Amino acid sequence: MSLTNGRKSFLYTILMSLVLIQNSAANVASETNTPIKIQSNVVEIGYQIGDIAHQTLVIRIPKGYVLDESSLPAQGKSAAYMELRNAKWQTQEIGNISQHKLELDWQIFRVMQETRAYSLKPLDLQFRTKKGKDKVLAVHVNAANVMVASVLPTAMDAAHTKPQGDVAPALRNTQSIVTSLWLSLIGFLLSSLYFAWRFDWLPKKFTAFFAAPKPFKGAYREIKALQKDGESSSQIDNAMRSLRRAFDLTAGVTLSVERLATLFVNNSKLMPKRAEIKHFYEESERCFFAGGESTFNLKQLIQLSHQLMMLESV
Repeated sequence: MSLTNGRKSFLYTILMSLVLIQNSAANVASETNTPIKIQSNVVEIGYQIGDIAHQTLVIRIPKGYVLDESSLPAQGKSAAYMELRNAKWQTQEIGNISQHKLELDWQIFRVMQETRAYSLKPLDLQFRTKKGKDKVLAVHVNAANVMVASVLPTAMDAAHTKPQGDVAPALRNTQSIVTSLWLSLIGFLLSSLYFAWRFDWLPKKFTAFFAAPKPFKGAYREIKALQKDGESSSQIDNAMRSLRRAFDLTAGVTLSVERLATLFVNNSKLMPKRAEIKHFYEESERCFFAGGESTFNLKQLIQLSHQLMMLESV
């Protein structure tokens, strides 16, 4: 008896479903029968408080599972003798096996007074399938032990409680350092003295021991002294006379507006102030010889004398 096309399709569908179910069951059986292998490595001796015990775990499980990070102990949170400070892991696929390598750093932060073994935390790790969380594989790792020495002596007798003498510091040749320090100090004092002289910060009596003040420096001091008694026309006249006297001493002759060129023959460093010098001579001669009033004040004359003092010191 022949089968219709509909019945053939129905039987074909049933057969394919049976094959798929059989293959799925075979895969599950394959995963279940794959043995879980755990390898733990840690140095067991040579620790004190504060040290880090580095533990390496190699876990081989069926292919297709990844580590669930939430199953690791919380880092830095523990009330026991050890706490997890750092954790990193990597996965390698080898055939039908996934090899997971975990590197855990355990810090020892509390010990007893005697040397003894302390247990690291046991681990209950979970691995989940990559495509979802429908399959969970639990792996238990037994706690490893490490030997920790106490920071206190085990025998509290006179030999252990007596403090040791301080270690003498190593001798160091400081001659070159002392020499450099003295040279730096001398250089600093000399440079300070130079700038104090350059800007006329030193007292007049002190600089008189070394050399007589230059003409414009003397005029600058005289005009500043006039400022202490206020400002009047007679004081302005005296200030202009002091400044003209400084010009005459610098040029070596008595100067006037017509003979100003003589000043710059041997004193070219005063050339930047040529216009101000000419204006000063015009005003001073109008004041002294024409009976006019000066348009200068003491502050302007102090400023001009200071600028000339700086130029003559170059």
